[in-house]
Amino acid sequence: MPKIVDHEQRRREIVHALWQVIAMHGLEGVSLREVAQAAEVSIGRIQHYFDSREALVLAGLERLIAQAGAAYDATAGAAPRDRLLHVLVQQVPRSELGRIGVTVWYAYLATAVTDHRIRQVLAEALRRGEAECAAHVAALRGVDDARAGAAARRLLALSDGLTLRVLVEELDPDDAIDILRAEVDGESRTRRGVSR
Repeated sequence: MPKIVDHEQRRREIVHALWQVIAMHGLEGVSLREVAQAAEVSIGRIQHYFDSREALVLAGLERLIAQAGAAYDATAGAAPRDRLLHVLVQQVPRSELGRIGVTVWYAYLATAVTDHRIRQVLAEALRRGEAECAAHVAALRGVDDARAGAAARRLLALSDGLTLRVLVEELDPDDAIDILRAEVDGESRTRRGVSR
């Protein structure tokens, strides 16, 4: 009887190995050989699923975005405040696995400066995230789209800055999350006419 191969599982394992290589060496350190070694498979196995280094790198980014999207989708039905907090807090690294994920994300961001394909994928993901945040801000504050969009952009910028400080171990993750919660709750109070 022929062996049943779970091709999606194999792709996932290769992408996880890619992320390990990126976390250790950055995107410039990615080669099919390095990924094969991390995945404990042959280069031929990787080429069976990804026809080039560039295809593998792009697939890694797309999977990273898809995982973040699935985690966000799992919050459907939660209050707008909680969904907004999820988007703002999800990138703050609170474990070694989270630190690896954020390190990989920032490696892609750095590469986007010179790689237009990565820049396009990231720009679209960032636009979707900002739109989701803006919708939740609008629900919390009862403001128009322009004001909600501006507030969402400020909150996301704060989240990015706090995440970087946590990543370099200059700020505790719990402190970063407390700051984000306080900011979101300040946005909620503004809606009720309470000044910050």
